[in-house]
Amino acid sequence: MELYPTRLVTDLERLPGASHTYLKQVCGPDGSVARDRLRRAVAAGAELHKDRAVELLSSLDNRRFFQGFAEVAALAAVGKSGWTLARLLAPGPRLELNGPGGRPWVLSVLAFLHQIRAGGEESSRAVLQSALATVHGKHRFTVLIRRWLPHDFDAAPVRAAIEAWLGQVAQNRWEGRYAAYDDERISLEFCLTGEKVRKGEPLLALVLGPFLANRTLEAVEPRIVRDLDRHNASPLRDTPVLLACVSDQPWELSPGYTRDFLYGRPRAMLGGPEGETTLYSPTGSVAVFRDPTYRNVGGVLLIDRTPSAPASVGVRAWLNPWADRPLKGDDLGFRCFCEDKAASVEATATWVEPLRAMRWQGDRATMELG
Repeated sequence: MELYPTRLVTDLERLPGASHTYLKQVCGPDGSVARDRLRRAVAAGAELHKDRAVELLSSLDNRRFFQGFAEVAALAAVGKSGWTLARLLAPGPRLELNGPGGRPWVLSVLAFLHQIRAGGEESSRAVLQSALATVHGKHRFTVLIRRWLPHDFDAAPVRAAIEAWLGQVAQNRWEGRYAAYDDERISLEFCLTGEKVRKGEPLLALVLGPFLANRTLEAVEPRIVRDLDRHNASPLRDTPVLLACVSDQPWELSPGYTRDFLYGRPRAMLGGPEGETTLYSPTGSVAVFRDPTYRNVGGVLLIDRTPSAPASVGVRAWLNPWADRPLKGDDLGFRCFCEDKAASVEATATWVEPLRAMRWQGDRATMELG
C-alpha cells in the first residue's frame, strides 16, 4: 500500500471543508514537506507495521490519523537504539518489540490530541499586550489568561474594561485588588500590584498563563493507569511494558509534576556538576513506579510533535528504577531520567544523555521523521 498516492492528494484538494483534519492539511499545498517525510518514515519503518500505518495516516478522523503518527514516531524513537518490531498485538495500539539483548517487550502507544486552537496563542498574546500597553491610569496591574485566546479576538473591549476598572480604583470605588473579564471566548483575571506607575514605567506589569500542567496531568494519568491495568489483564502481563505518550502539541507537563506522578515525592534533591540528582528512599509515597502491581513497567516516553516542524518530534524518557527488568540510560537513545545506583538500598535518579549527536531543546531530544 502506498501512502498518499497522487489520486488521493488530488481528491482531498477538491474535497470541500474538512480543513480541520490532519489528513487534508498534510495533503494540501502547504503539506508537501510533511507528506514526503511521513512517506519516508513509513517506508523506512518495520515491514510489519506499514499496512497499519498507511491505514491510520490516510484517515480523515484526527484521532485515527494521529494514532498512526504516534506509532510511527514511537517506533522511530526506540528504533534509533536498536529496538525492533516483532509483531502487532490486539486489541489496541500495542506492539511487541525485541528490546535490549533481543528480549521481548510490549510497547503501548497512547496518542493525545490537544484542543484545537486556531492560530498561534503567542500572536494573540502579543495583540493583548499591545492593546493594554495603551491603557491610561495610575495603578500597575498584572493579567492572568485563564483560557486560550482565539487568534481573531478583538482586544478593544478588554482595553475599555481595564480603563473603566482603573478609573474606579483611582476614585476609591473598587474594593479589593482583583477584577475579571469573561465572555464566551475569553477569560482573563486582573490584579493590582499595589504600586503606582512611575514615569516611563508601563502600567502592565506582567502577563501570565494559561497554566495547563494540572489539566494535562488529569488527562494523562488515568489513561496511563488504565492502559497498564489492561496490560496486566492480558496474556502478556509477564512481558515488561514500555509506554509511549505522544502529543500533537508540546507537553505542558513540568518535570516536577511528571516526577511526582511516576516516582512519588523525593527524599532529597541535590545539585552537582553533572546536573540535578534526585534521591528516593526504598519506601515512599504512592506513585506509578512505586506500585508493586506495575513492576513490569520499564518506563514512560513523552513524545511531542513540534508545531513549526510537523515531521519533527521531541523525546524524553522516564525509567522505572524499581522495575523487575529495569532499563538503563544506554538502552534508549535519548535523554532519560533513570536510576544510577542500586534501587534495593536507595534509588538515585538523574538525567543522562547517551546520544549526544541528537539535537537538544531544553530537556527534549529532537528527531526528524523520515
